[in-house]
Amino acid sequence: MELTASIYGGGPFYPGPNSALPAIKETGFTTVVCWALHVRPNGDIAYNDTLIITNGQYVGEESWGQQLEEVKEGGSVNRILFSIGGWQTNDFYHIMNLLNTQGDGPSSILFKNFETLLHVIPAIDGIDYDDEGNYNINTIVRFSRMLAKIGYKEVTFCPYTNSPFWINCLKCIEVTNPGLVTGFNLQCYAGGAYNIGRVKKDWIDPLQSAMGSNFDAPGFIDPGLWCKNGDGCTQGMDPKQIKSQFTKWKKDKIKGGFIWLYDDIEKCGNDPEAYAAAILSGLS
Repeated sequence: MELTASIYGGGPFYPGPNSALPAIKETGFTTVVCWALHVRPNGDIAYNDTLIITNGQYVGEESWGQQLEEVKEGGSVNRILFSIGGWQTNDFYHIMNLLNTQGDGPSSILFKNFETLLHVIPAIDGIDYDDEGNYNINTIVRFSRMLAKIGYKEVTFCPYTNSPFWINCLKCIEVTNPGLVTGFNLQCYAGGAYNIGRVKKDWIDPLQSAMGSNFDAPGFIDPGLWCKNGDGCTQGMDPKQIKSQFTKWKKDKIKGGFIWLYDDIEKCGNDPEAYAAAILSGLS
């Protein structure tokens, strides 16, 4: 299994004069995660504050699909995810309500809008769930099955807590859609900072126990760390600290990790290549 390095990013991963998309494929990161999609109560989809899909019609920046195709050509990036949610967002409540009122068939607005997203941006490999509040297993399972039906190749979870919930979601989805969920992007910063020393105990071991001895639990968990950020860039970790932590995780047989957040790498004037290298060299 090859080592992977993912990078979450917001505004810089959308087209515009300051877009990072043309440069990101030269950084050594293997996965780009565009963060975050927001599902509004009526099913509209926004990327951060920009409305991109309404009533089955794409209204976002026209060049986005082409630019993301180009990100995957001739560089280090071979995978693109779009992440839904975040701290203090209501996206998964809205998804739950829409599933409960309209169902998950082709006539529902959720189905139409996510079908449009994949049609306009076929470079998307999968959808990442940053659900930090709703924790409704039926919602996660139904929504995942709907995405698979539309044609999304994979789903990832981005938890910071509540490992029993996420492991149960995985088990349920495996029954009908084996292999659809490809990993947990585990937050080991902010509210999930306590995970740094508990990746094996709280995540790998329970996952191994739940999924059986043939399952590669360590290969399923990608821990994430926050780059330098905050006032004066005094918070978070520099590449040297990040490499040191991934070197420790190597003994747990971890195969990948992620950096949160490209926007902060840019703000602090740091080198994204150094952060990608910190993950990959730490684990190699």
